[in-house]
Amino acid sequence: MALAVFFSGCSSDAGVQNQTASPPVKEVQNTGTKPKQSVDNSSTYNQIASYMEEESKKAFSPYYELLEFTLSDYEEKTVDGKVEATFGYQVKYKNFEKDPGTVDYIKAAKEKNDPNYQKLYDEYLQPKDMNFHLKAVIEDANYITLYTNVGIKGIQWEKAVMSDFILKK
Repeated sequence: MALAVFFSGCSSDAGVQNQTASPPVKEVQNTGTKPKQSVDNSSTYNQIASYMEEESKKAFSPYYELLEFTLSDYEEKTVDGKVEATFGYQVKYKNFEKDPGTVDYIKAAKEKNDPNYQKLYDEYLQPKDMNFHLKAVIEDANYITLYTNVGIKGIQWEKAVMSDFILKK
C-alpha cells in the first residue's frame, strides 16, 4: 500500500520533509472553468494548470478520489528565454468510499484499543489537502520541468515529479 504525502519538499531519492512555511493562499481554482483572477489568464498559466492537474491525477488517483486542484500566488517571469512560474498548489482529496471499519489500519487500531481509533474512523472519508510550493519552467512550447522547494529556510529548488510525493514501502 502506498500513501500520498501532503507536503512539498521531497525528492525521488530523499525522505519527506515538512514544508514549514507555505505561501499565503490567494485562491485560483482549476476545476474545469476559467481561473478566477484575470491577471492569471495567460496561456502559460492555463498550460501549467492543465499540466499540474494531469500529473496529479496520474500520481494520486490510484490512491485517492481527487476533488479539486488549486493554484495560488501564481507569479511568472522570463529567465534566459524560458518562462518560470512559481506558485502554491493544493490538491483536495479523500479516500475512496469504503466502510472505515473495513480498512486494515483502522481495524488494527480498534483491536489494539488505540485511543486514536475513533478519530481515524471519523476522519477516513473527510476531504483533506495536499499542499506544495512549486516552480514550473517551460523550456519550449510543450515541455515543462517541475521543481519543488526543499529549502527548510528560504528557497532551494530541486527537480521533481508528482509521484515523488508518494510514500513507498
